[in-house]
Amino acid sequence: MGSLRLKLPDRRALIASLVFGIAIAISNIFANPAPVHSAEQIRFWYAPFGEFTIYVSDLEKFAKEGKLTKRLEFYLERLSPQQQTQLREALTTRFSLSHITAAQFSYSPVGEILVRRLGRILQITPELNGFSALRASLILSAQSKEGLSVLNLLRQYPVPVIYLDLPRGLQAYAEVSQLLYKKEQAIAAIEKQAIAESQNNQNENKALVNSQKELRVAGDVKWTKEQFTYLQPDRNVKISADIYIPQGLATPAPLIVISHGLASNPDTLQYLSQHLASHGFAVAALEHPKTGSRDFAAFLSGLSRAPQTEEAVQRPYDVKYLLDALAQKVKTDPQWRDRFNPEQVGLIGHSLGGYTVFTLAGAQLNFNQINKECSIPEPNVSSFNVSKVLQCRFSSLDVNNINLSDRRVKAVLALNPLGGSTLLGKEGIQNIKIPVAIFASGDDLFTPAVPEQFFPFVWLTSPNKYLVTFPKGTHFSFLERSDRGVLVVPTTILGEKPEFTHPYTKALSLAFFQTHLNNRTEFGAYLNNAYVQAISSPRFPASLTTNFSEAQLLQSLRDSP
Repeated sequence: MGSLRLKLPDRRALIASLVFGIAIAISNIFANPAPVHSAEQIRFWYAPFGEFTIYVSDLEKFAKEGKLTKRLEFYLERLSPQQQTQLREALTTRFSLSHITAAQFSYSPVGEILVRRLGRILQITPELNGFSALRASLILSAQSKEGLSVLNLLRQYPVPVIYLDLPRGLQAYAEVSQLLYKKEQAIAAIEKQAIAESQNNQNENKALVNSQKELRVAGDVKWTKEQFTYLQPDRNVKISADIYIPQGLATPAPLIVISHGLASNPDTLQYLSQHLASHGFAVAALEHPKTGSRDFAAFLSGLSRAPQTEEAVQRPYDVKYLLDALAQKVKTDPQWRDRFNPEQVGLIGHSLGGYTVFTLAGAQLNFNQINKECSIPEPNVSSFNVSKVLQCRFSSLDVNNINLSDRRVKAVLALNPLGGSTLLGKEGIQNIKIPVAIFASGDDLFTPAVPEQFFPFVWLTSPNKYLVTFPKGTHFSFLERSDRGVLVVPTTILGEKPEFTHPYTKALSLAFFQTHLNNRTEFGAYLNNAYVQAISSPRFPASLTTNFSEAQLLQSLRDSP
């Protein structure tokens, strides 16, 4: 046994799947029975060679001191210094997650599914799901003085031995490779296409760069912010929205509605609302019931139930009823008359809000796709794609041939959208006929770029479509922190600082809506890769393409290792 060596890819896959699995647990788990032990060993069976053991004390010494014991050297000696550093960081990174939030979220439908799936990999005994042990260890590590980290999670694990199901762990690792690593080849292919598009328009691009306006700074239009409340009759609740109204315009302003993501609120895109208002757009940013920060905080506190499947339909109707209410307000209130045009509407949506604006733009729920993706019985599923788990929650929707589109919507911008892969699929996305811009982030762990942004883009049939790709972007790159936020996101997941990310959102959203909502065609010259490169920072690079095809995307994925 002492002279045995596993093949290097298998050892790396083992360690990566182990760390990944525990990291998933940190994000999604727990309750609080008191443990009587802490984990001392991680055991796994590697056929045909037999059983192997990793000692937690060896991992702790390596993480804190960077030293490999003889026993741990067996597994890690061939990892590069960079890989060893990454592993140490993964073991010791502290996550700012309260034990109350972790405990409540673990009882949500999505949280429980993920913990049970992880429990099939990290077992209490061979063949016994580690679900209850994971809940216990996570709540106690989050509660402890040391805080929540992988190492502390192991210390709090309530049995001395964790039994790792290696085949399932490697299966999970393979999926993560697809989501997080194969996208590198896709991004490279997209960047190549963007460069080719730039070279085909060299003369126009030079003129643009030399005479460009500065779209990243505030405009000179004065605006006011007002609170607006309206009734959503299907929910029988009143919804509040922040309305930004430009002042002193000769004609009614176009209207842009912003739909936030899960557990979020209008504050997270407030900087963008203000920027667009300063350039002459009216902006309405609503807080969706049930999926907004207020109601989601009540759920995490145990005061309300988790968001239900009907949110897939109710969210688009929240926007429809907002437009109805604003149209009535413009007609009846002299103070609002002729201030903006509720028939000339653009939409911005982030994450679940991206799904919301897709449906309002014409995308239809695709139950053939939903049933195909979500039909495997739960005990046989090992996927840790949080996006797909959430989308499959909507498979129980009892609606047929429902059309959620709204004729008033003329253009949509989706930031890290969710829903394209499963809820809508190719058939659903192809129903969108209006201009669409998609922001995709390479390091998005929650709505992975390949299934949720790249494929929906190539499926679009609109002649006016734009894919802006940020290889270093995360799910939170284009948001700002809200005092009303219910989840504290670790800086390692937040990504680059706002001063490097928000200027892209300001400039490109302005160019997009000036072109396709305000009918100012001269701004179309900014919707190309040359302009993106002109404003791009090496610290946070980006590319823009309009012609990347499904065949190119599929080929890039086939070329991946």
